[in-house]
Amino acid sequence: MAFCYAALGNDNAFDNWYVVSIGMARTARSAQTRSPIPLKGPRSAKLPSSAVKNWLAKFAEQELSGLHPRHQVAQQLANILPQFGFNRVRTALLRAAGIPIGKGALVMGELYLSGKGDWSELFSVGADTYITGPLRVNLGGSVKIGKGVNIGHDVLLLTVDHQIGPPWRRAGWSEFGPIVIEDGVWIGSRATLLPGITVGKGSIIAAGAVVTHDVPVNTLVGGVPARVLKNL
Repeated sequence: MAFCYAALGNDNAFDNWYVVSIGMARTARSAQTRSPIPLKGPRSAKLPSSAVKNWLAKFAEQELSGLHPRHQVAQQLANILPQFGFNRVRTALLRAAGIPIGKGALVMGELYLSGKGDWSELFSVGADTYITGPLRVNLGGSVKIGKGVNIGHDVLLLTVDHQIGPPWRRAGWSEFGPIVIEDGVWIGSRATLLPGITVGKGSIIAAGAVVTHDVPVNTLVGGVPARVLKNL
């Protein structure tokens, strides 16, 4: 600050300070316009075209193998529709994509399928079954839903589990198990079914239950983990 006041009070000092400042500014601008990296130099080695093709093929296989364009488009379109609205349209879209849905069945809310396998073979819904939605289904293994089944809100059907791994990654190698839901079953909202489960005919799974073992025919199960509460 003292220098500034002195310069402002002395014409010669101010002129000298102004000239020096202008020179420094021009030098700074000149340095900014020069590229720190030489514009010309040895060209980097090009990868052989065969290596590039192999890399692209491997990349495409890894990144796109889990995509099912026809199923994905149908699923996205169906999920745009409002809950309990356009139920027949939503169900028809999914059928048109090749997902087996029996006569009289309705998907009344969002359906989220995932997995690398063929959804048309892994997932099926029997006749006169009502899926309230949202329903999330992990298709590492197959999921077969029988006739006359009712599925409530926010149900999870999981066919993928993990072995217990070492301390640095407890979720070890993946394991897969199918889920079978037999005819006439009622699954309450927010129930979760784990891999390898068969739900027997005419049984009920209470809301919020986590099913870890097979459910006997004509029983009511509930709790975490689910256990038989009543014979029907």
